[in-house]
Amino acid sequence: MSIESRRSSPAAGVPVEHLRGLHELLRGAAVDGFAEVMAEGLGGKLREVADSILAGGSVGAPWDEQLRHFRGGLDRFEERGQHDRSRVVAHGLRIVAAVRASAPRAPERRAVNRDLGPARPGAREARGRVPSRARVGRGAAGSVEEASAGGSGAEATGSTSEKAAKKATAAKKTAAKKTATKKTAAKKTAAKKTATKKTATKKTAAKKTAAKKTAAKKTATKKTAAKKTAAKKTATKKIAEGDDGHLLTGAEMSLAERLAAAAERLTSLPGIGRKTAEKLVARGIESVEDLAFLLPKRYEDRRRKRRLDEVVDGEFAVVEATIRSFRQGYFRGRFLATLEVEQEREEGPPLTLKARWFHRVGGLPQRIETGKQICLIGAIKWFRGECSMVHPEARDPDDPGPSIAVRYPDVEGIGQGSLARYCRGALARLREEGFVDALPEELAREHGLPGQLEALERLHLPPEGATDEEVRALQGGSSAAHRRLAFDEFFFLQLALLRRRQEWCGSPVSIAPLPEAVGDRERLRACIPFEPTGAQWRSISEIEQDMTSGRPMLRLLQGDVGAGKTVVAFAACLGIIAAGGQAAIMAPTEILAEQHLRTLTGWCKAAGVRIALLTGATRRASRATTLALLAAGELDLVVGTHALIVEDVIFRQLGLVVIDEQHRFGVEQRALLRDKGLAPHLLVMTATPIPRSLALTAYGELDVSLLDEMPPGRIAPETVLHSGKSGLDRARLNLTRRIAAGLQGFVVCPLVEASEAIDVTHVEETAAALREMVPGVEVAVIHGRMISRDKEAVMDRFRAGEVRILVATTVIEVGVDVPGARVILIEHAERFGLAQLHQLRGRVGRGQEASWCVLHTAASRNSESAERLKVMVDTCDGFQVAERDLELRGPGEIFGTRQAGVPRLRYYGFAGEGLHLLVAARNAAQRLLDGDPELTEHPQVGRELNRRLAVQAVYSADAG
Repeated sequence: MSIESRRSSPAAGVPVEHLRGLHELLRGAAVDGFAEVMAEGLGGKLREVADSILAGGSVGAPWDEQLRHFRGGLDRFEERGQHDRSRVVAHGLRIVAAVRASAPRAPERRAVNRDLGPARPGAREARGRVPSRARVGRGAAGSVEEASAGGSGAEATGSTSEKAAKKATAAKKTAAKKTATKKTAAKKTAAKKTATKKTATKKTAAKKTAAKKTAAKKTATKKTAAKKTAAKKTATKKIAEGDDGHLLTGAEMSLAERLAAAAERLTSLPGIGRKTAEKLVARGIESVEDLAFLLPKRYEDRRRKRRLDEVVDGEFAVVEATIRSFRQGYFRGRFLATLEVEQEREEGPPLTLKARWFHRVGGLPQRIETGKQICLIGAIKWFRGECSMVHPEARDPDDPGPSIAVRYPDVEGIGQGSLARYCRGALARLREEGFVDALPEELAREHGLPGQLEALERLHLPPEGATDEEVRALQGGSSAAHRRLAFDEFFFLQLALLRRRQEWCGSPVSIAPLPEAVGDRERLRACIPFEPTGAQWRSISEIEQDMTSGRPMLRLLQGDVGAGKTVVAFAACLGIIAAGGQAAIMAPTEILAEQHLRTLTGWCKAAGVRIALLTGATRRASRATTLALLAAGELDLVVGTHALIVEDVIFRQLGLVVIDEQHRFGVEQRALLRDKGLAPHLLVMTATPIPRSLALTAYGELDVSLLDEMPPGRIAPETVLHSGKSGLDRARLNLTRRIAAGLQGFVVCPLVEASEAIDVTHVEETAAALREMVPGVEVAVIHGRMISRDKEAVMDRFRAGEVRILVATTVIEVGVDVPGARVILIEHAERFGLAQLHQLRGRVGRGQEASWCVLHTAASRNSESAERLKVMVDTCDGFQVAERDLELRGPGEIFGTRQAGVPRLRYYGFAGEGLHLLVAARNAAQRLLDGDPELTEHPQVGRELNRRLAVQAVYSADAG
């Protein structure tokens, strides 16, 4: 086989190498129970890699067909829900694993001499002798020829006797020459043999010497490797264990060392080898404790067998019936096994059920015998009056298995039975090693919670005599055992946040404003052209109490879009400035920063406050002037973007930091601005309403002020949804009708330009389509790739009414306040989070006239995406939207992208009972810290807190 053909073969070819990339994508999506299958752009990446594999050649039968089937499932990946996406990802993982397992290893390469064939002992010596013999033969033949030629000449010129004498003489000479030649040849041959023997001896000696050196090197290498391994183990133990022997993950520990240490810990359990440990580590299970805390995702109550005439669609059931037929084979290239069973009944024909398997089940055909009883366990599906089960568990009625079976999250390459044994083994190991419950016993008793080991035992080994109510609690995740683990998680999270608040508030502020400065209501009224709402006055009073307490303020100000957060922030700035300090307002975008400047300039002029703007687009000369005035204390208030956190930005006396749309900044960025002052007050603001549960977790260090009242006269926009294939045309027609009536509007697209991976509209395409639909109407575009000067020019024309339709990306999500814009169209709205859609909807409805929000989705009317978007149609209350977004997408997606500020909890959600448990845990943590601030009386709590912080740092909104 040629080199090229080997590269294109499934054994050593391009497709198999490309499969590694596909495998990495699929594994990344499958971690934490397929938590990442909803990641942005995953479908496009998978399609791109799958297409490259299919274009590269065959991966071998039957996997070519399977791979094409997998690629077909990616066509509408973005429209699928989490469950369907998980099935596609799991299918891909099975294909990749099978192809990689079937690929033969490349044959070992032998050392080959390109001219003379394979090298072998003695070949060189043999090649040296052959030419010598050839030369000897050629020399003898030449002498004979010469002798014959001489004899012929003598015979022509002399007598017979003379000829005879001459012949005799010639013969003697010839014989002498032959003898001499033979002797010479013999000597040469002997000499060559001697030389060859000497050379061979030298080579043998050299080889022996080289072998000894190689052996010595190998021995040294092994010793070095052993030393390194021992050193790594020692280092791993030192890094992986704290002073108290608990698991720690230090920042200095490399990924390879961490994984090696994790595998070493897991293989200490019976039944877990190196390969199994690597599979567990790939799933994120890195210690015995991780394995013990891997909870079942489902419980199956198998204690009661069901009749087919009483089961409902989608219900889990245990059915005992009589086998009537069984067949298996390939249908349209796909394996299919069908088992038909029936239950007799007193009246009427028997009840039938068909069980189907789309993959082989080991030993199933051998257990099937017509007329015998069988027990099928699985989910019931009714379709066109036919009852069926897909991939049920088939058991002998005399051996039905556990009464309450547990089902764990999938771990690639490890079966459910094995995983259950490993988890029970890990639990037994914790018990043997004297696992200490870190939660104070009095707290557990107070909240009616079992001990931690007892809770784990109930979850891994549910008691056979559990009541139906207890089983339902296990299945719903609301059992006492579940609540115990959730309480632990909430308690230590809140303890970490409250201790951080305790440390920050322990340092005195450098600027304490006069009580009357921040509470001067009449001064504030004189600066703004409207009367603040009751919610705004309440928030200003809460800020006043913080800023006059002598401790740094840590406060979150949240309110719906248009609720008036800027006025509250301005009141806080007035108080600090009156006390001789400076204030800074940092916004995530230049558009928002410039919007703040336009709003604040008039107010600051009336109050006598000196204000300036500092962004990345500020000209060099203006920037130098602003920095000089800021350092000299000649500026009272600076509004800016990330440009405020550059090293050369120096404040004379920074007393207040206001961070708007704080979730758009990283933890380190917020910290850099705060560190430019000596314990300045901190006010963070967000227009994305945050459910109380998230406010207590992601922002646990901060007090919360809530603007739950809108300015008078505001009319909420009316929201409509257009779905399906024709939805985009209908949505655009809805928009253009209102534009033709004289209104202004926004259009939001997911992309700036076309993408091969994602089939959605983009800014340029939409703008061109709208120009054709409403000729004579000015249509402009704006997106993040444009330079600041061009973006500002477009926004000025839009505010002036010259541009009637502004086609944009989410760059307009915040900071755009154009009261004349009364309609917004959001295309492919399924690609945005509900909270983000609510923000975008907030660009309209800012005046006292009716406004409209038009949503479009390519998904069908009854799809999961359309159902989610109906929340936007049902309510304009941002807090209700946020609560629904929390339920549907989870805490890590509340702002549309996962961020470090929002923790990912393993055992409980934030909704319903989770909120009550969270509040109880926070109150318990606060009481514990009030009585024992340094945790000296609760050393076990302190050690557990440090262990958890070392494994995964807790972040929050105030940075660092």
